[in-house]
Amino acid sequence: EYPLSQAISDGYTRTPYAVTRTDIDFYNFGDEQLDKLMLSDGIACHENIKQKLFAYADNYGKPAVKPFMLVVCKDTSHAAWVEGYIRSEAFRQGAYRNKVITVHSRQKGTESEANTRLLLDVEKPDNPVEIVIHVNMLKEGWDVNNLYTIVPLRTAASKILREQMVGRGLRLPYGERTGDQEIDAVMLTAHDKFKEILEEAQRGDSIFKVGNIIKAEDIAKEYIEAAQMSWDMGQDDVLESAYRETKIGQSDKVDELFKTVDTLLAQEVADYLVGHPETPLNEGRSQQIMERIEARLSEDRDLGEIFKANQDPLSSWIKKQTEYRHCKTVSKFIPVPQVKVTDAGIENYHFSDFELDTTPFSHIPIENSLLIQSLTDSSDRKRIKGEAIDFDGYNPKKAILAELRQEPEIDYEKYSDLLFKLITSACTHYQSRFGISGMQNIVMMYRRDIAKKIYHQMMRHFHPGNDSLGYEIDSIRSFNLPQKYSYKKRVNLYDAPLGNIQSCLFEGIKKGVFSTAKFDSFPELVFARVLESDDDVRNWLRPAPNEFNIYYDHGRRYEPDFVVEDDETIYLVEIKGEDRLTDPDVIAKKDKALEFCEVATHWGKANGYKAWRYLFIPAGDVMPTSSFRQLARRFC
Repeated sequence: EYPLSQAISDGYTRTPYAVTRTDIDFYNFGDEQLDKLMLSDGIACHENIKQKLFAYADNYGKPAVKPFMLVVCKDTSHAAWVEGYIRSEAFRQGAYRNKVITVHSRQKGTESEANTRLLLDVEKPDNPVEIVIHVNMLKEGWDVNNLYTIVPLRTAASKILREQMVGRGLRLPYGERTGDQEIDAVMLTAHDKFKEILEEAQRGDSIFKVGNIIKAEDIAKEYIEAAQMSWDMGQDDVLESAYRETKIGQSDKVDELFKTVDTLLAQEVADYLVGHPETPLNEGRSQQIMERIEARLSEDRDLGEIFKANQDPLSSWIKKQTEYRHCKTVSKFIPVPQVKVTDAGIENYHFSDFELDTTPFSHIPIENSLLIQSLTDSSDRKRIKGEAIDFDGYNPKKAILAELRQEPEIDYEKYSDLLFKLITSACTHYQSRFGISGMQNIVMMYRRDIAKKIYHQMMRHFHPGNDSLGYEIDSIRSFNLPQKYSYKKRVNLYDAPLGNIQSCLFEGIKKGVFSTAKFDSFPELVFARVLESDDDVRNWLRPAPNEFNIYYDHGRRYEPDFVVEDDETIYLVEIKGEDRLTDPDVIAKKDKALEFCEVATHWGKANGYKAWRYLFIPAGDVMPTSSFRQLARRFC
């Protein structure tokens, strides 16, 4: 048996979350009031994940995933009311008027055929449908990967019905979990059913867990923004240069025109370098940039008129500014060597020795009885004594070992001593509590779960190596990958974060390649502030997920926290909490980063590029008063 709850726990599906509201007594709500609130909260979840999926696909170079929301109604008249409400101005100002369909068994002819076709293609990006309303029709034969939000309106509270609904949204669009908690989730608006779901979550066989609860009030609107280049040169310097070159009379509107042109130029040139890294900025491309900027200026009547009245001096200045921005942008990027694997080799790894923690091993022997339950009368049940189980010839240690040997990381010949020690510890633990017969009973009935608990502890002491893999530099990327950020609040780099630091987009960056960045922890934010104010730092970067093609542990991509450049060296930087410094995953990434730096430095010496070094900095050592030079000396 392999229950759905175990598949969720093992990471083969998305994780279901229940969404509710706090401090509301739903008993006082009328049916329509509750429906509208649940639809509102459901669409907030839908819009949030739509933004997340868009940014994830763009940052990781993945195909776009178009999510949709499923609304479950009690009958066809209820479904008709819900569709009418969603199509009205009262629901998101009519934004979903043409993005909703209803499917149920009473639909006939053309309507049924059209909706069925839209339903079957609901995951295609060119399909406008984002909300599907149904009434007990979508049973077997409808397989989808992109259902992210489920809104059950006035439906039965049975556990099986909930699991059937949620089961629609458990498939993984990319075939595996991404590591992003929200993209790896499916949301069920619970509200009036929340009490039942919470009670259900307490039971071991539930697909829900007590911790998988989200408050609707916390689902704030998120924004998406692409990273922009940052510049040391202030806009006052731009204005001084522009007035000097063009001889145009100063005014607030002309100030606005110069600033607008400079901002547009910076992004146009950066986009060109990313899209055409090997092609010089020629006359034809410069003219195209000029025409695009002129078109953008004409969208503002006043700026368009100023441009036309001063076209010759402005065109000359824009041409010079384009060349200037091109040179500055090239120098602003940090060149990143692109490595390739030269030898597949034999993957080296090892398990470190450790003592088994027997705390999670809480099984007890099963009773020697049978339960007989009437299928028509739930109160009619009785127990009868079963036959005694014969343990003669049963070898508990061998049974557990047989399960463990199925795991791909475990080499019995290489780690037989460690396996024997761990299995013996588990058996001794049960035998000391329940005797030999009780221990045999437990192992016979729970050998798979016992083996899995041992395996999970072993993997905490697993050190993947890939030491025999060789790398060489294939090319060098002369630009840095821009990425899209999702955020709830914009905060200046030096201001205190508002709420969860991971939901904040920090702006006002001058020394970084890009003017905005996000951080996973407060020590990372402090480190960025150190970099901004340090005279020894020439440039720094929060790299995009695909910036480096460094891999570890069976093909997982390594994403360093920072890249920092000074006059002589480029550093890969990892900021880690003290509790994770000896984590096998962290050590495996460190080993591959060191190997990358060694290969990149050797190649750089021969080709006129800077040396690379690796900094592994404990989070507690990053202080507001730290200097980058001192951190580099201590932790290189």
